[in-house]
Amino acid sequence: MVERGRLAVLEHFRWIDGHADTWAVLRRPDSLRAVVDGLAHLLTDDRPDVVVAVEARGFVLGPAVALALGVGFVPVRKDGAVFPGPVVTATTEPDYRGNRRTLALRQDLIGPGERVVLVDDWIETGSQARAAAGLVERCGGTLVAVDEAAEAARSVLPPVRSLVRAQEL
Repeated sequence: MVERGRLAVLEHFRWIDGHADTWAVLRRPDSLRAVVDGLAHLLTDDRPDVVVAVEARGFVLGPAVALALGVGFVPVRKDGAVFPGPVVTATTEPDYRGNRRTLALRQDLIGPGERVVLVDDWIETGSQARAAAGLVERCGGTLVAVDEAAEAARSVLPPVRSLVRAQEL
């Protein structure tokens, strides 16, 4: 499963004007299925209780991986998004563009001691992943795995699982 997901990314991924474009990978049903199955397989041993993902592209992969794992999904929203209920927030360090974001997580959607995995399509500096990890911890959960991080982010995050590393693209 992991190899099918890896091959799908390698076949359909492209760079556009220096930016990572993962949308073409998600466009084809066979590659989308391969990526979701591959990510779920990578995360099975972490025994997650829930999957979290940061909007926007994380909202595509996160729920699909959660379904494949047989667990629920919890969104992490960005600045200004309507998110009713009690939330915890964190401001990220600057991302690869120098932007800071305020992320929000519904406090009541992560329970004490829950094992949480963060799924995303591309993590460059890890600023959003680190902020999301802090939000999970403030809700009482533990972030046990992150997917698709670049090398610099890997040293400051929980164990990272990825189908393809940036230097392979």
